[in-house]
This record gives sequence, structure tokens and C-alpha cells, in this order.
Amino acid sequence: MAKLSTEVQVAIKKTMPTCIATASKDGVPNVVYITYLKALDDETILIADNKFDKTRKNLDDNPVLSFTVLDPDTKKSYQIKGKMECATEGQKYTDAVEWVHTNHPQLTPKAAFYMNVEEVYCGAERLA
Repeated sequence: MAKLSTEVQVAIKKTMPTCIATASKDGVPNVVYITYLKALDDETILIADNKFDKTRKNLDDNPVLSFTVLDPDTKKSYQIKGKMECATEGQKYTDAVEWVHTNHPQLTPKAAFYMNVEEVYCGAERLA
């Protein structure tokens, strides 16, 4: 598993909204903006599924995701890739609901997706 450097984690915190990309089992791409994405630690990303449609179907069929972030201060862009795990009940799901409710109590996520970070890039350079 790859690790997110402090620099990449800072860029994740500064980027909102974030573009995430998925693909169907047939390889049809889908890119959407989301606001609920955060690094839990240097190996794990949490994404709340508040309104996913095609994205959810894609992740159910093909549980890989990529996203990009841009640090507005350093102007460095990073791409993070990894496999996703879905939680719709239990502590992982509850943690995501509580996180979303801190800013938007009217939203209840349909699911929580956890990424195990596998690759990190800055431009063409693989960082991890």
C-alpha cells in the first residue's frame, strides 16, 4: 500500500470540491465533483456517498477510483488511485454519517467508501 506524504494530505485538505473518477465494468469513464472526501491517515481516504448514481454503480461493479487535488499555494497537483471498500452499516458507516452531519445535518450518506491508497502521482512522477 502506498503512503500519502504530509504535502499530499495538506493538498487534500485544501481542495474542495474534488473531482473523482470511476469507470463502469465496460470501461466507460465517469467524473464528478464531490465535497466529502478526506484523508483519515497516510493510507486511507474516506468518501461519503451523498448523491452518487453512476458513481455508485461503477464502484459496485468496479471498485477502483482515482481523484485529483490541487494545492492552491504550491500549485502542485496530485493524483491518487486505489481500491474502494463500501460500508452501509457499522462503525465505518456511522463515522461517515457523523462527519457529514457536522456541516450538513440534513444529509445522510447512503454509504461510506474507504480507499486503500495504491498509487500517488505529481504530474507524471510516481511518488508512492
